[in-house]
Amino acid sequence: MSGLFGIINIGLSALLAHRQSLDVRSHNLANVDTPGYSRQEALLGANPPLPPAGTAEAIVGGQFGSGVNVVGVRRARESFLDLQARICEGALGKWSAAAGGLREVESVLSPIPGEDISSLLDELWNAWETVANHPEDVSLRYILLETATTVADTFRDYVERLQSMSLTIDTGVQTRVQQVNSLTTQIAEYNRQITVALAERRFPNDLYDSRDLLLDRLAELTGAMPVNSAEGQIIVYLDGRPLIQGGSAHQLSVTVTGIVTSYDAAEVQITSGEIGGLLEARNVAIPSYLNELDLIAGTLVTEVNALHQTGFGLDDVTGRDFFVAGTAAADIAVDPAIAANVRAIAAAAAIASPGDGSVALQVANLRSTPVLAGRTVNEVAQTLLALVGNDISTCQNGIDAQQFALDQIRRQQQSISGVSIDEELTYLTLTQRAYQAAARIITTADEMLVVIIERMGVR
Repeated sequence: MSGLFGIINIGLSALLAHRQSLDVRSHNLANVDTPGYSRQEALLGANPPLPPAGTAEAIVGGQFGSGVNVVGVRRARESFLDLQARICEGALGKWSAAAGGLREVESVLSPIPGEDISSLLDELWNAWETVANHPEDVSLRYILLETATTVADTFRDYVERLQSMSLTIDTGVQTRVQQVNSLTTQIAEYNRQITVALAERRFPNDLYDSRDLLLDRLAELTGAMPVNSAEGQIIVYLDGRPLIQGGSAHQLSVTVTGIVTSYDAAEVQITSGEIGGLLEARNVAIPSYLNELDLIAGTLVTEVNALHQTGFGLDDVTGRDFFVAGTAAADIAVDPAIAANVRAIAAAAAIASPGDGSVALQVANLRSTPVLAGRTVNEVAQTLLALVGNDISTCQNGIDAQQFALDQIRRQQQSISGVSIDEELTYLTLTQRAYQAAARIITTADEMLVVIIERMGVR
């Protein structure tokens, strides 16, 4: 449409377009501190010229522009960076959760300096050595009995506390699985809303941002990665099984054997995210520490009993065990016969030799006797503490590496998606000036119409 009314329509289209652009800029400024918000930009495009090509009017009079319109609202977001960030979040969640569990293990096995397993074993050897030096002193045998009982109680306490930690981890896994189910339900609902918005030719950028925040948290919990599908929806797989399909979410549940999905009632293996870290601590780390405790306790019982059976007590009886025979740390205990009568402790190598402490000395020398692949019992105990410390150090290194990588990615994301107040104010001023210019176009056309009406009107 040409003429003055065409100019008014052009000015009107500019007013509407730049007003929408002002809406977008204002929305950016309003959300400058909103977590997960991505900067948006109104994309302006020229309206099709009039009259349309191929018509007689176009051939005779040519074509004229018809103004401007908003062809879309673009969200400043880089999907590749989102993927990399979620990979880092999954790994960071795993290392952080595992480290938290292992630090609790460390507090169990070494509550304060001097009270770890190795230190307690040193006290036990010292007590045997004291009895070896004064075998006829019954009071020293009571001290040995008390020390051995403390060692046995400590082993059992360690086992109980580590098993209790496994139950605590189970609770943590259950809580996080509930969070996953809540997240998948919300993400599926966002999928549905986005599909409707796109069908209505809208720009659901804020819905995308909200969904991305949930996907970030889902990756942190499970390491699950989304896959884009048609119509703006996403599909999320976990261990090869769909967790989210469009507007449908498949729930997870914790069973005695593991975590199963409602998709096909099969068990899913979660090896990343916070859940993966907790499961690794429960299923791998803690059982390995319990095995080490069993190895230490079993070797202690076997070696001490083997020597004790060769000796004679003050009651001249031989062939008795000092500890209850067994190989599990959960069952270690001083033999009831010894606990009931400290005179039964075999310190002498021969009958009727109350002043002989040679067998007790042999037991004390287990402190430095290699009995496990060239290592002493104390060295194996120290290895256990070193193993826990090394596992924690590995987790911390993983945390530091993933946190550094995530920070780098976040900075790149911020440079693309973040809102700069200075930039937005600059664009706001430019858009405001464009809006004022569009208003001036309409005013000018209106004044021209007034002149025509007044000059050509009938008086």
